[in-house]
Amino acid sequence: MGVHLSKSKKRYEMDTATNKTNSIRDPVKESTKDENFRTVEAPPSEPPVTANLTPIPEWINESQFEEILTQAVPQFAKILSFSAKPALGPGENYVTLILRVKIDVELLDKTSKTISFMMKLPHDSAEMQQMLQMANFFDIENEVYIDLIPKFEQLYKSKGLDVTFGPRAYRFNESLKTEPKLKNTVLMYDLGQDGYRNVNRLECFNLEQTEMVLRKLAQYHAASVVYKRLHGPYKDRIMYGMFGTDPQKVEALMESMLGSGQNVFLDSLKNYENCEQYHDKLKTYLSKISGIILSHAVAKTDEFNVINHGDCWVNNILFKFDPSGKLEDMLFVDFQNTRYVHPSSDLLHFIFTSVHIDYKLKHFDYFIKYYHDQLIEHLNLLDYKEPVPKLMDMQMDMYKYSSWAILACYLALPVVLLDPTEDATFENFVGEGESGEDFKKKMYTNKRYKRYIEKILPWLDNRGLLEVYEPPQAVPTAAVPSIEPNGKDEVDSNVPSWVNKTYFDELLKAEQADFKETVNFEVKKATQAGDNYSSIMLSVDIDYRTVNGQTLSKSLMLKVPPGTNAMAYLLDLMLTFKKEMAMYNEVIPQMEQLYEQAGQSVVFGPKSYKLPSAPDSDHILLENLRPAGYKNANRLQGLSVKETEKVLAKLALLHAASAQLYVTKGRFADCLDKSIYNDSTRPIFESKDAKTFTDINIESMRNFKGSEIYGDKVAKVIENMFDYERKAAIYDESQFNCLNHGDCWTNNVMFTYDAQGEITDTLFVDFQRSNFNTPAMDLYYFLLSSPSFDIKLEKFDYFIRYYHTELQRNLELLKYPRHIPTLRELHTTLMKNNLWAVTTPGTVMSAVLLDPTANASIDTMISSDDESREFKKKLFGNDRYRKHAEAIYLWLNHRGLLDVE
Repeated sequence: MGVHLSKSKKRYEMDTATNKTNSIRDPVKESTKDENFRTVEAPPSEPPVTANLTPIPEWINESQFEEILTQAVPQFAKILSFSAKPALGPGENYVTLILRVKIDVELLDKTSKTISFMMKLPHDSAEMQQMLQMANFFDIENEVYIDLIPKFEQLYKSKGLDVTFGPRAYRFNESLKTEPKLKNTVLMYDLGQDGYRNVNRLECFNLEQTEMVLRKLAQYHAASVVYKRLHGPYKDRIMYGMFGTDPQKVEALMESMLGSGQNVFLDSLKNYENCEQYHDKLKTYLSKISGIILSHAVAKTDEFNVINHGDCWVNNILFKFDPSGKLEDMLFVDFQNTRYVHPSSDLLHFIFTSVHIDYKLKHFDYFIKYYHDQLIEHLNLLDYKEPVPKLMDMQMDMYKYSSWAILACYLALPVVLLDPTEDATFENFVGEGESGEDFKKKMYTNKRYKRYIEKILPWLDNRGLLEVYEPPQAVPTAAVPSIEPNGKDEVDSNVPSWVNKTYFDELLKAEQADFKETVNFEVKKATQAGDNYSSIMLSVDIDYRTVNGQTLSKSLMLKVPPGTNAMAYLLDLMLTFKKEMAMYNEVIPQMEQLYEQAGQSVVFGPKSYKLPSAPDSDHILLENLRPAGYKNANRLQGLSVKETEKVLAKLALLHAASAQLYVTKGRFADCLDKSIYNDSTRPIFESKDAKTFTDINIESMRNFKGSEIYGDKVAKVIENMFDYERKAAIYDESQFNCLNHGDCWTNNVMFTYDAQGEITDTLFVDFQRSNFNTPAMDLYYFLLSSPSFDIKLEKFDYFIRYYHTELQRNLELLKYPRHIPTLRELHTTLMKNNLWAVTTPGTVMSAVLLDPTANASIDTMISSDDESREFKKKLFGNDRYRKHAEAIYLWLNHRGLLDVE
């Protein structure tokens, strides 16, 4: 609907911090206050008024209103004057005609007053008559206004909360006997009399206004759920709404409404910056959208459903401001499309049609969380005892029901952002003639819509929402044999005194037929404190002479357990060296061979060597990549977009090959199929020293901005991390699984660059935590720990899409025989496997972001003495870490990912 009154003459800035009634405190709101708040002191200005020349139906007259005035006006005596005029200009309402009916009345005491109603009636067109035959939305709207809303409001009143959802409405009874057309009308109190009005639809809503709408929407939804529990199912016209119960008729109507503008929209993509790439996806989606919407518009008995407003957009929302411009209240109008279905219908339609582009994408997850908080609060207030969706479940449902977002962006958003024009009629909106096509060209070519859609389409695509939703497919499972690494499990020993030229002479003799003698043998520490915790990295540089007198060099990296026998024993319990030796010696060569057979050369890491007379001690001997120009990026600065993409591309190669190996050759070695969190390691993770690590971690987190909101959730995960990790290690055979690198962070990736600084190659090192499970493990671990601060969250969805594109390409190259997960399914997998999203900032990310310090070692990490405690305080208390962690925890909280089970 939309009730446009006089235009505001003046605009002001407003301090929104004083508006505490309708806002839950959130660091997102506070941190973006200066940048994002577009609040006003006076009601926002309205779009330019274009005269509505639609004639008033002759069958409307003042006598019909006498029965209404008798109900609505105490001491009513008679009508003194009567006028009815169109209330809205073209483009403000399409489906119906809205009249403002003003009546001067005389009271019994001979005084007079002016009464104003808003009257809604159908356009006199064939298309409208067809719609009314399928589902009479005037009946629906009258039932909501007159029968349901007062009862919903009473539910809150009985709990001591005054809530109003919309204007009071009235039914014609006696007048129907003489004028049947009054049946298809809605008559309601004109809220403009009380200062309610629309904001300018062309500007859309700011953050404060959006919160107020979401709060009222949650209250409305909660009341509808509780009322149904108390009084049983609603009538069919509420359960099914204007979609009706005859699917064939509804589908025919939907096809005519949704199909008329598709070609114009698709053709317009070439005029939007970088949007033509979405043409094929959108063409496929829109060709199926009628069926998708119809399936989503029917409530599923196993889901949480509510009565949706059904047409929740800017013109159907009226705000009331106080004299200083502060928001006081808001009400809904236009309940003609009400239906009982999942709340995603209202949420996605509202956010994508009505929230300003500066907020709708950036704060989307926050909006869902804000709504969910309000929903739970008001369900609890109304004593609702049935199960309710968790935030993470609701966030996943936004993926499942994303068709409502697509529909809003395709059909409704161009209308919202279109300047007033006399062409804005229902006939042109649904028609396919010349005037209809010209109107749609105006819709899809206006600069305001172009600005919005250029940002929205990439966002939808990054989340996989331009894919047609298909229910996840079960992955066939079968018993598969195990691949064991060759050779015996190595037994730890002392810090290697054996590292001398004797062992390496044997290696050189085996590799160099004309080896004569070693000229120079140098071993030194290869990494700084803080760059490697669970092993000692030694560089072994050898100069040697051949038989013919030539002097050559060999540079190797030797990886050995740190320090003491006790430390080596702990690492052995955690399978550290067993995992890495299995990867280098067995799995990586097999994966590289898969790509070679497929015609692609792939190298995952440095060449590994076996000493001919191997010492009885865990060790890994590798090619030293540094002489070839490989180096790590700056871990404190974080990876750039290009560097992040290169790592994700290499991860996708690794994951695809390992998945192919699994389904064709069988299970991997036990050490790769087993988490470091197992019965043998429980004493390590539950020791006094480990508790010190946990306590300081939580203590530091409690001082973060916003921790009063999410702190308890984070603390629960950190305190119970062993049990959560152990449970997460049991992978689900029904989903896509692969070998994860397991420790994919900045220092375990090496790049080479050309003279222009472009990356020429990317290799992994340190496979000591490799594990078979969902790729969510590597993706969260890497993306939350290693990219630079400015991109790790801002581009998270983009990075997931980038990875998925590479994964799909590699699986297809290797002829992977099972179902390849869609991007949407991958996002859902990430939502379901959220543990690693919570543990990453509380573990590895702290080490990534710590300034180099001499005592950064595994011994210091797991001890509990004073030196260790001070080290941990630096680990979790430094400003760089705090900046990242505050942003990540808040982001996780908005997505519902802190609720780990």
